[in-house]
Formats: sequence, C-alpha cells, structure tokens
Amino acid sequence: MEGAVISGAIDLLLCVDEAEGIQDAKVIDFKTMEGGDDPVQNEDLHWEDLSLQVQLYGRGAEVVRGMNARTGAVHLLKDGKRVDVPVDVDAMRDAVANVEWAVERIVEGDFPRRGSATKCAGCDFRRLCSQKVEPFATDVEPPALHLPDGNGGKRFLKIAAFSRTGSEQ
Repeated sequence: MEGAVISGAIDLLLCVDEAEGIQDAKVIDFKTMEGGDDPVQNEDLHWEDLSLQVQLYGRGAEVVRGMNARTGAVHLLKDGKRVDVPVDVDAMRDAVANVEWAVERIVEGDFPRRGSATKCAGCDFRRLCSQKVEPFATDVEPPALHLPDGNGGKRFLKIAAFSRTGSEQ
C-alpha cells in the first residue's frame, strides 16, 4: 500500500482438489467476542473495523499469496456465529482507499479533533479537550466501507472520524 506497511495474520481456509490445487479461498477473521441475537445490528461490534480488517486481509491474500478470496467472514467464537463480509473487488478497493487516505492525512500532519458524544464520554482527555469537530485540511473524503447487512447483501458506512455521526449512506 502506498506509504504504509500493513501487517497481520490472515485466517484463510482453503478448499483444495485431489491434486492440491486451490479451488476456493475464504478469508475468515476469528473473534472471541459475543455478537448476541443479531450480530450485524450489534453496534458494540464496530462492523466498520471488522469489515475493513477482513477486506484488507482479502486484498493481502490476493497480492501476497496470489489467492483470490471469493468470500470473507467474521466468526464470533463465543456465539459460534459466522457473518459474511463483502470482499468483492469494489469492497477491497474502498477499504484500501480508506487506509491510504488515513496514511496520507497522518503524513500531512492533518489529524484534527473529531469530537462526538459517544467518543468524548469515555475519553481520558475530555477535560483537556475542546470536544469540538475540526475540519480536515482536505475536502476529499475516502469512500464508504462495504459492511454486511445480515441478509447476504451489503450496506455502506463512512468511518465515523470522516463524518460527524458516522451515519449510514
């Protein structure tokens, strides 16, 4: 990725034929958290982070390993539930674009305060901080991330730091 090195451990399940040829690749990120009755609607799981990670792993499998991950998922070990995450070309492209945008902002020294009620309430620095939303130096925003919708499709969400509320598009 331009300007950054991303490292991580990809949990990848392979389906091979009798000649050990790869028939299918699936990126699965195992998590020890609970998802509850409807994990996709559980806001405590932060699907923008989980999806971004699976999508970057999918891209890594493609670039580093030469394997095209056709599907991706987060597997919640405590619940025994697996939630499919979009890893199509568009989803992986937009995930990479988000990270490249963030790296560029850091390199440019452009990391303004991005206060919000949910973040500021539990922050150790809330008494020292103005808790305001300051603009980025650029008007260019990264694309929305592709998140699971719980019905085999996807929904789109901007990372909260790029918008005031992180609301869905």
